Amino acid sequence: MATATQLNLRLENEVGRLAKLCRDLAHGGVNLLALLAPESQGATGVVRLLVANPELARNALARAGYSFEAEDVLFVELRNRPGALAKAAEKLHKAGINVTYAYATAYRRAQKTAAVIAVLPGDLDRASRLFAGH
Repeated sequence: MATATQLNLRLENEVGRLAKLCRDLAHGGVNLLALLAPESQGATGVVRLLVANPELARNALARAGYSFEAEDVLFVELRNRPGALAKAAEKLHKAGINVTYAYATAYRRAQKTAAVIAVLPGDLDRASRLFAGH
């Protein structure tokens, strides 16, 4: 899969809010593929969720009272080795596509990893084609 729907929501910067969000998603049967909750200095922060079933997640979030927005992003499977993400970023650079943010992780013994890469909406189709069959 070269593209995926990510759900972005603002979450209060309070003790237990991330735990509640994760519990609300679990109660809705939502399986998280990736989560980004960067450090927040203010009263709220943006949490980005990549899920196996976006419609199920939308329903669970709405039932629990969260406001959120959907965003299409690249979801690229990479080999878990040094330079894999560099190669992906360089491919986008050579095509003149700006990366607005990215995140990736892998279990150290895993052979594969996945990266979530956000680009401008107008560049998404072209960026996706760069990774087709990747």
